[in-house]
Amino acid sequence: EDVKRRVRLIVGADESESDNSAVAELIKYLNAEVVPHAISEEHTIYQVASDKLGLTDLIAEMTSEHRRLVGEIAALESSSNPKDAALFSKHVAKENDLILPKLLGSQDVDLRLVLSEMHELFEAAKESSALSGSEKSDPAASLLVLLLDSTKELARSGQRDLASRLTASAWAVLEHERPDLANRATAALHRLIDLRNSEPVTLSANRNANVDKELDVRTLAPAQRHAEIFAAYRALSPGRGFLLINDHDPKPLQYQFEAEYRGQFTWDYLEGGPKVWRVRIGRPS
Repeated sequence: EDVKRRVRLIVGADESESDNSAVAELIKYLNAEVVPHAISEEHTIYQVASDKLGLTDLIAEMTSEHRRLVGEIAALESSSNPKDAALFSKHVAKENDLILPKLLGSQDVDLRLVLSEMHELFEAAKESSALSGSEKSDPAASLLVLLLDSTKELARSGQRDLASRLTASAWAVLEHERPDLANRATAALHRLIDLRNSEPVTLSANRNANVDKELDVRTLAPAQRHAEIFAAYRALSPGRGFLLINDHDPKPLQYQFEAEYRGQFTWDYLEGGPKVWRVRIGRPS
């Protein structure tokens, strides 16, 4: 609806006005919001719909439309006349009518988890879009881009554990000085581990250790979860722990604990999904 409203402003304007601020604002909005949304969809909802529901042909068509939408943005940057503005609303309608209801009705898909991961990827894609124009003057951002590209290739070659450790180490270096880049590393870590295909965990026999409290992060926004968990850990006395309750395997968090608190924490899986994960995180005596 926001895209249609902005397009109507341009189409309805006088020719002398149509290539001014309204066009610039539309282009800015599309690049900052629509393109990151499309990227996150392709890696979450679209992939699940293709893999789990067999909607391969439909997803190929929708992905092709994403490419056309990007082409429309490029054309708009060189011309004040949107050539196919209706494509945006038609595309969204197809997602709402043909994909989301089937995902919601499937017993094999945890839509809440998929949408949570999509949100994380969307925020990462928005950060990437915002950083891309300034990376040449930001050495830290440029180095992080190179590192994340390298870890992605490591994971593809079968070295996912090494890739995850390197990404978590980058997060630990950036956490305090550059939280914007640290958030980007966190999102990349989630993509590396691929939560939808998380490996079965080994449950711990250490079920009777001291627990100060339960920390259920399922209702928190993804961006808030890690901060709450680390705050709970730092508040622990030696020999104590807390029970983390999450809606997906918190393996990315474990890599971050290893990067920042190696040898100073315990990690015991007490429940390993598929809907709920419970992990006791403790501080050794």
